Parts: sequence; structure tokens; C-alpha cells
Amino acid sequence: MPDVTGHPPREEMLRRAQDMIPVVRERAAAAEASGRIPEETIRELHENGLWRINQPARVGGGEYDFRLLTEVAQELARGCGSTGWVYINLAVHHWMLAMWDPEGQDRVWSENPDALIASSVIYPAGKAVTVDGGYRLTGRWPFCSGIRHSEWIMIGGMVEGAGADGGPEPRVFLVPVADMTVHDAWDVMGLRATGSVDSECADLFVPGHMTLAGSATRGDTTPGSAVNPSPLFRQSVGGLFPHMISTVLLGISRGIFDVGIEMMRARSARQTGRKIAELVPVQNRVAEAGAMIDAGRALLFANFAESLAFAEAGQVPPVEAKLRWRRDGAYAAKLAADAGQGLFRIMGASALVETGAFQRPIRDLTAGTTHAHVSWEINGPAHGRVTLGLETDNPII
Repeated sequence: MPDVTGHPPREEMLRRAQDMIPVVRERAAAAEASGRIPEETIRELHENGLWRINQPARVGGGEYDFRLLTEVAQELARGCGSTGWVYINLAVHHWMLAMWDPEGQDRVWSENPDALIASSVIYPAGKAVTVDGGYRLTGRWPFCSGIRHSEWIMIGGMVEGAGADGGPEPRVFLVPVADMTVHDAWDVMGLRATGSVDSECADLFVPGHMTLAGSATRGDTTPGSAVNPSPLFRQSVGGLFPHMISTVLLGISRGIFDVGIEMMRARSARQTGRKIAELVPVQNRVAEAGAMIDAGRALLFANFAESLAFAEAGQVPPVEAKLRWRRDGAYAAKLAADAGQGLFRIMGASALVETGAFQRPIRDLTAGTTHAHVSWEINGPAHGRVTLGLETDNPII
């Protein structure tokens, strides 16, 4: 039965994503060769209502829970890592835009409620100055995943002299992609189809209502709370952001698991003729990989529940909790990488074939783990600091 908003139950939305797994897997090679997700996939995600899972119901969105967004991304990534990556990196911005000034929301959604929004919220990459009615923004931003499919982009910048101490203030700017210069600077070993190119602007005027202070994303009420009061939209962006990356890596790893199990059930060892499935080391590696993937998912899902509980209680999550979520996001990425790479190592030399079933997802998995937001070397110590009684060194958390 549909829910009270008239949208299908979350289980149906998840099934739609699962039905797309073989489709995006079949298109993965062509997507990688072209450096972008096929337009057919973008269209089918629209038709299935999957882009608008976290969009406010007031503009026709599903307003489902944040966990569902990550589950859909995992399913898509089982078939194609780049598709899962682009999906969550664009779909999550319906959730973020709900935090904006209502005038800014209306600017986007009144023109096209299906509009896709890319991002590169790297604050130091942009410099802005305050002017009458808004800001003048200049900068060049890397890693703009999915920008070729998007009408808008959220980019970070530091506003000179706007901080409480007279220093720069981190702020997110929402601008039309048509106002940006896009540089094709994405020649990489993995996640090639994400099309994570650079974008640039110089002295671009951005109205004040098309911006959001970085401090407004910490898990409190936002400028958009008046029109989007759901607890969904007052959760911490910074606290949960690593989960968007690690959930894709878990999906890629599960895709490696799926294909690997299918192959190992049918294969025999070349030297002995013995069934691969009968080898105890293989059985052990399979069990361990499955446990790692399940453990990573459990970590993320527990954090989503805790985050929502704070929001429902009208409480800002403590810094320790947000840094712990970031720690867990990074650890889930470690588990995903260890599971996928562990399976790869027992697949034999046939797994090295460039056109084989494993080469692309292994490269995608390796590329995804380099993202700073799932770096254990960054996020582990950040939580360790506060656990040991020191002040956080993360200024935007």
C-alpha cells in the first residue's frame, strides 16, 4: 500500500533499485569508456522516482528516511560503482537543498522539481566577498561528480571577513551549471564514469538566498526549517557525509561478492581439478568478506537511527557523536575495501583480465577509498582526539 504521502512504500523503492542492478552492470563498460553515466540510466532513475527519495513532500518528493537513500545507492553500486557514486552524490542534494532559504529552494524546484544538483563543497577552493544582495564568488573546484547531468551545483567558498572572529566564513553557494566553466580534467584509474571533472567561475554574483552558511549544516534548525519541518532535514551533513561514500564502497564490494560467489560455485582448480568451493581457505575468505560487508552496513544503519533520534528530539548532536559517525563511515569503507580485495586475491589470474567481471569494480573500489571523507588516517584520529579529552580540530563539524 502507498504511504500517507501517496508514495510507494520504501520496500518498493528499494526493489526498483534492485531491478536496475543487471541493467547498470551491462552498461558499466560503455559508461567507463565514455566517462559518464548513460542518459538511459539517468532517465530510468527519474522514471523510478529514485532521484527524489529525500526531497520534501511539499514539492512532490518522497521524504523517505536517509537510510533508504544509502540502501538504493548500495544496490546500484552492486551493478556499477560509478552509477552508485553519481546517484548518491546528486540525489543527496535534494536533502541538502531543503535546508536552504525557501526562496532559494523555490528558485530551483519551481522551475524544475526534477532538477539534478552536483557539488564540490571544498571551502578553500572558493573565495567570496560580500556585496549588496549577495556575494561575488571566484574559484575552481575539482571532483564535480555528475555535473554533466546537472542543472545546478553546490560549491564551497570562504567569505572574507564574515566569520564571528573577523576571519573567513565557510559558505555553500548554489549556482546554475550554465554559469560555470567545466574543465574535462578526469583521467583516472577508477570510477571513470563519474565524470568528476573540474568547474570554475570568476567574480560570479550569487544572491544571498542561494547560499547557506556552513554552520547551518551541523544538525540544528536551518533556514529551510519553516517550510520543511521534518526531522529528516535537520540532521548533520558533516556527521553523515562519510556514509554517502562508504555506502557506495560497500555496494561495490557486495557486487564483487555476488559475481565471485557465482564463479567459485562453478569453477575447479586448474592444477588439481578440485572444486574451488570445497577449499577451506576459500570458504573462510567468503565468510569473512560477507561478515565485513554486513558489519559495515550495520555500523551505518545504527548511526542513521541515532542521528534521526537526535533530530526528532530537537537536539543538536554532540561533537563526539558526529565525529564517531565519521569514524564509523571511514571504518565501513575499510571493511568494504578489505572484503572486496580479499575476494579478488582468491579469484586467480583470470580476475586480472581487463574485460573480466572483477577488474573494473576493484579499480572503482580502490579509487573510492582515496576520498578524504572516508580516510581512516583522518577520521580515526579526529574521533580519538575528543575521546581523549582534546578539542576537535574540525571547524565545520
